[in-house]
Amino acid sequence: MGAALALQLLQNQTRRFAHHLLHDVAHRLLARLELRDERRQDGEVALLRLDAHGAEPAVHGLHEPPVRPDDLAVEVLLERALVHARSIERPFFAINATAALVLFLAVAAHAVDVPGTGGRLTAGGYLDGLAVADTGGGPRQRPGALLDLHVDGVAYPWLRGHVDLRTRVGGPFEGGHPGIYNFVHEFQNRTPSLEFSEAYTDVHLRRADLRVGIQKVAWGKLDGVPPTDVVNPRDYHDPIVQDFEERKIGVPAVLGTYYLPDVPRIDLSALRATFIYIPIAVPARLALAEERWFPRSTVPPSEVRISPANLGPLASQFPGGIRIPVHFGTLNHRPPHAFDDGGVAFRLGGTWRDSDWDLYHYSGPETGPNADLRAELLHPAGMPIPVRAESRLRQAHDVIHMTGADAATVLGGFTVRAEAAHFDDRPYLRSSEDLIREAQNPAVVRQYIRKLASPRFRVPIGELFPTSDSVEWGVGADYVVNGWQPLLQLNQIVLLDSLPRLLIHNPETRLSGTLRKHVLADRLELELRGTYAIEREAWYVFPRVSYLVRDDFRVRLGYLAIGGPRASLIGQFRDNDEFVMQARYSF
Repeated sequence: MGAALALQLLQNQTRRFAHHLLHDVAHRLLARLELRDERRQDGEVALLRLDAHGAEPAVHGLHEPPVRPDDLAVEVLLERALVHARSIERPFFAINATAALVLFLAVAAHAVDVPGTGGRLTAGGYLDGLAVADTGGGPRQRPGALLDLHVDGVAYPWLRGHVDLRTRVGGPFEGGHPGIYNFVHEFQNRTPSLEFSEAYTDVHLRRADLRVGIQKVAWGKLDGVPPTDVVNPRDYHDPIVQDFEERKIGVPAVLGTYYLPDVPRIDLSALRATFIYIPIAVPARLALAEERWFPRSTVPPSEVRISPANLGPLASQFPGGIRIPVHFGTLNHRPPHAFDDGGVAFRLGGTWRDSDWDLYHYSGPETGPNADLRAELLHPAGMPIPVRAESRLRQAHDVIHMTGADAATVLGGFTVRAEAAHFDDRPYLRSSEDLIREAQNPAVVRQYIRKLASPRFRVPIGELFPTSDSVEWGVGADYVVNGWQPLLQLNQIVLLDSLPRLLIHNPETRLSGTLRKHVLADRLELELRGTYAIEREAWYVFPRVSYLVRDDFRVRLGYLAIGGPRASLIGQFRDNDEFVMQARYSF
């Protein structure tokens, strides 16, 4: 009786502390940091100019996606980014206090076993350090640290909870300011930062499960970026080196799974149906313009020249033409938050004989990078020509529909996986230079010559992310021979509509591979990973060595090399060759 009373008192204290942490502290912290950008419908961020763990399994399981924390994405930024100006920096005291609190909880969770819980409350996590040494002449990246703390609680056998908090400092962010990541803005530059990566409650019934809260969903069976894995957006501040699954952004959602009875007549077993409702649109997070992983393809030229032949009646006044400087910036634009602006997803999966299979459907906001490029001419009264142009990269919101399937099986010792997805109206990235070139068409120029009496004139330009129906598919296989694990995979994107020139080819075929070997009683891992876009001739290769100093402490050293034309998704980062040094302490 006394033990039960002590447990109840402890649970009550835990609930009061959680309420204080999530409600009072969060509200005071937001007020202290004056996060005005989260209170406006549109927040503009000025751009600076570009010049200015333990051992892992050797073979993927068939019943789950083969993407492990070390499988890197073959998905290089489909977008653009920006740079916060120094003028928006804030004092670091409030967020430093929050980071110190998370660090204290992490140390306490590792070193102290809470008495009286009976194993109902467990904690763990990791502390990551990352440093890069540039060898390609790209923008700098400071050393960074990330602390991840997760806490799991069991109230009853059928009721459980999970919270995953992250705080980070340094890394790819330039001109950053402290704060808490929100769910509405695409352009966020926070360091030090606090993020609720996951926070959900699980209800387990006899034939069904229910999960409510901020969560991440893993769809697909291919390595890298499975075509069907579209429920969660991702962070693109470091798209190749940072682990793929760890870049996922948790979204508020309600997820229900029902376990269907087996159908032995046709060898169907482990049947499960999952329905997901995502009430709000959560965008991806993009790198900033002064940062290392900002996609250069999205930056318009710093100056636009109009030839005398296109000036019409002003040609005699400007026989050499006119030059208009371009000021580039970004614009956050909150997604709509009506009841029907969220997303829904459905998954039906199971096992047929020795094969694992799934069917998927998703209808909702695009979770990849998405933006519009807007341009305006400023023309003060009394001036014969525009004095400058303002170009804004504005957060956009498209709706996509995806229907897909995957399967995995073992054939003669090979683990084989295949996956395909059909998309309706998916956005794909163009080059901003092509858009500006089209805006200099004589017919377009004559339009804004006639508008010179207006103080502001919006230049009609095309879509930076035009949409198209498409099919994305892939097939891969891995094998273990003498301790070596080679994995080879082929992915392709086929556009079904006619579009202007994109950064991807039509079709875009990518060949990727991984080679791993564990030695010294699995303490030393040798790894080589790479991707080659066949039509664009763009590529990257990333060899690295990992060593487990202790079971809870791992160090890594690698080198990332990137090549290809700048007018390609991968090649636009070809200046970012680098040595990569990583260390992780797990607890």
